[in-house]
Amino acid sequence: MRKKTSTPSQVTVLDIAAQAGVSKSTVSLVLHDGALIRRETADRVRHAASELGDVYNRRAAELRRRASGTIGVLINDLMNPFFAEALGAARVGLAGLGLIWRSLTSSTPTNKPASRTLPIGTKH
Repeated sequence: MRKKTSTPSQVTVLDIAAQAGVSKSTVSLVLHDGALIRRETADRVRHAASELGDVYNRRAAELRRRASGTIGVLINDLMNPFFAEALGAARVGLAGLGLIWRSLTSSTPTNKPASRTLPIGTKH
């Protein structure tokens, strides 16, 4: 009977654990930057993951957690000092929580209020 081999898009924690000679819990801790794992073990796990072609997929992780860590903010007048100050305070507060601040803007005609969407994603 032939052993089924995983393709890079199908690499599992169990595949990495078998390749590195560790438990699936150890692999999970290493992939999530857990501080409880010795450096030598973490290096071995990362090397095994690389050899198997594993690539971290942030979107898949968000789906597993059922959360994207995204906050949307719509502003109709960014030139208004109140909104500009509120966004600045939000940026500082979110950074203090370890969140990454990213802003997206869209161009609108000058006679219409501008809208801004500001997604905040967790860093990794």
